[in-house]
Amino acid sequence: MSHSIPSYVASEDIGVSLFVNILLNNDYEIEVCDAGDVAIGVSDYAPQDPVLPGGSIGPAATTGNPCRVFGLGETCEVLAGAAVQAGQYLKPDAAGKAVACSSNDKYSAIARAGAGAANQLVKIVLEHGVTP
Repeated sequence: MSHSIPSYVASEDIGVSLFVNILLNNDYEIEVCDAGDVAIGVSDYAPQDPVLPGGSIGPAATTGNPCRVFGLGETCEVLAGAAVQAGQYLKPDAAGKAVACSSNDKYSAIARAGAGAANQLVKIVLEHGVTP
């Protein structure tokens, strides 16, 4: 799967498979999206350090380091913030995870497969718009 691989730098530790956005007033730094943001992409799902001491998964990027990002039009996986169904329009929650949109919401992606619960990976295509 190809990446846009733009020259983004993490402004904070960024977890794997989260919606990300450009830091206000800086075109090169990214941060995890907040609720209501429209994502520029999704952080890579391959962590910098695959397994940390204790067995936890490392971040996609640590503060000040490059972060690979899937961009608009690309298909990837993002962590769900709640159960979602295939075909739903998705937006970030306060933790950068995917949740279903309501009517007239700005969306960042469309689910290509469902997720039965929070913290499961959901296959998406990154796309912007407003829900009908």
